[in-house]
Amino acid sequence: MSHYDIAVIGAGAAGLAAGLALQKAGKNFIVLEARDRIGGRAFTDTSLGLPFDMGAHWLHSADVNPFVQIADRLGLSYNDQISFEGEHIVRFGKDGPLPAGVQAEIAQYIVKALEAFIAAGAAGRDVPFTDVFDPASRWYPLLHQLIGQITSIDPEHCSTLDASRYVYDGGDYPVMDGYGALVARNAAGLPVTLATPVTRIDWSGRDVRLETQRGTVTASSVILAVPVNVLIADGIRFDPALPPALVQAFRDCPMGVSEKLAILLDEPIQGFGHVYGDVIFADPAKPPFNLHLNPFGRPLLVSHFGGSHGAELEELSDDEMMALAMEAMVEAFGANMKKRVVASLRTHWASDPWTLGGYSHARPGKAASRLMFSEPVGDRIVLAGEHCSIPFFSTVHGAHLSGIAAADKAVRLIQRSARRPS
Repeated sequence: MSHYDIAVIGAGAAGLAAGLALQKAGKNFIVLEARDRIGGRAFTDTSLGLPFDMGAHWLHSADVNPFVQIADRLGLSYNDQISFEGEHIVRFGKDGPLPAGVQAEIAQYIVKALEAFIAAGAAGRDVPFTDVFDPASRWYPLLHQLIGQITSIDPEHCSTLDASRYVYDGGDYPVMDGYGALVARNAAGLPVTLATPVTRIDWSGRDVRLETQRGTVTASSVILAVPVNVLIADGIRFDPALPPALVQAFRDCPMGVSEKLAILLDEPIQGFGHVYGDVIFADPAKPPFNLHLNPFGRPLLVSHFGGSHGAELEELSDDEMMALAMEAMVEAFGANMKKRVVASLRTHWASDPWTLGGYSHARPGKAASRLMFSEPVGDRIVLAGEHCSIPFFSTVHGAHLSGIAAADKAVRLIQRSARRPS
């Protein structure tokens, strides 16, 4: 392999955005990706015969999300009439759906809890979510599950200050052909070297040496666009070691667990549109089970599970996972559901060696640690990824924007280096 001005490690949303920015600027660069595909956690699977987003699904903060305009430019459709904000709580079985008054009570409790931890963070309080709302409510299990899905971690382990910095502006729109497909289409034509994990980065000299199974790459500057949990797990060796303060910041802002199960049915669930909701069991000892119904009118049920409960479910066998899902489906729609399953597909991001988790959150008291990711390391290494975004962490567009910013920083680093005496 050759020498490059800039080497980008990782071809997820951040690495692809960095590569596209460098390509547009006419720079000499290479993008190295450990997987045999691009997109990272933004990946649309079609093995069920229809598009299913294994990871990222929603165009969050649609009014400021650049992928909305990218989708429009590429002619990819999204649904701007539904949002998981308008969650429909389902509980059927022999007792039928929850009464409207009860559903309103649940919605009010959830809204007040979300408002409470955002207000606490806005006031400068860097405390666990559970410090600012009532976990004694009978609806707390549902809130606990919801926060696990939003943050990929349990509420007692998440910083109010970090969460309050997230900028929500506009709706959350699902992409018809898949968010992963959108990310891939946007990067079409970008040269990416696949199946080439970087195992060691030697940044002791003037140039940076990247060791891979295909040989060594040298570069004047590096954009490190890999998931933060891979860095925490020493998935890449650094010589010399990264600064201890930065390593601690990684540990302060780890990724939790965010997984999915997709169940293909013989036909869509009748009587419902495109609904995002939860099954609440008659037995209060059983945790709620998330079910996303009929996405884009398709015969599909999708379950999202995160946090510690998601970690427990991720370790189950496929048969054990389907048994739980079937129990929820029967509770909601009757015993006939047992005959309607055609196929299923599930994710394992938490055990995927190139990911090792869902998306990042700051631990209570550690919100300031995320700020460190914006600074170059030793005038040679620039960080990119959703964990680097202050206003849009945990999102594809946050990763995308961080990649563009990282490309600009890397270019300025090599320009500054070129002016130094040898």
